[in-house]
Amino acid sequence: MKVTYENGWEHTDIHIDLKLPYREDYQIRMLSANDIAGLIKVKGSGRDGDSRYSYRINGGISMEKQYSVCEMKRKDVERFIEDLLGTVEDVVGHLLDPDGIILTPDMVFIEGGKHRFCYLPVSRESMEKRPSLCRSFHQMTEYFVKKLDYRDTKGIFLVYRLHKDTMQEGFKLRKIIEECRREEQEDSRREEQEDSDMPQDALFDLETEDDENNIMDKYADSVREPPVRYGRIKRAVRRIKSGRWGEWKDLITEMDGHE
Repeated sequence: MKVTYENGWEHTDIHIDLKLPYREDYQIRMLSANDIAGLIKVKGSGRDGDSRYSYRINGGISMEKQYSVCEMKRKDVERFIEDLLGTVEDVVGHLLDPDGIILTPDMVFIEGGKHRFCYLPVSRESMEKRPSLCRSFHQMTEYFVKKLDYRDTKGIFLVYRLHKDTMQEGFKLRKIIEECRREEQEDSRREEQEDSDMPQDALFDLETEDDENNIMDKYADSVREPPVRYGRIKRAVRRIKSGRWGEWKDLITEMDGHE
């Protein structure tokens, strides 16, 4: 698959060239006749036994460019997922294959706070190396962690769960998000309870002392140890913020509780 960009004064055309004969099947007709939520319009053509699919970008910026100049927050990941899920639902509603959605940072565009996707109307049978949507999303989680703001603890936890839970084919993305939110609420309630049980002099010192580790050691008897899972995440996040960690796989290993 060859991707080229043609820049104009008011728009950019993206062309995908394939070494496959062009066939104008029901997918092209469906895409041409309908405005499908989240999808950028596509036009297909053929020449000399090859095929070309073109997308016109009239506004917005690719995720690749957007996050080359700024860090990604948890809310950005959640917004991307919600837009993707909405697009998938509309794609399926029009009898199209969700695997046709191209999930790469350079082919997803942000316009007006919304994500817009390119759909390649070619069957997986015709493109043997074309990844499924599930596989493409898992690869996107690896992109998320490279662009994530490491000060965003909740964002790290979300991406960690996404990366881990999407390793299996056929995962349910909405279910993963709902579980993350439920666990986050439980952790918040647990921390509130811990704060209410902490002596007032300890709370005062927590506000004025800089070294969190010394504080926790000093008041170890008055502070209940959080569950193992959450404690590991907190320790891993502390390492990230201090710059004392290596690759993403090392973070996964530590958060999973392995040495």
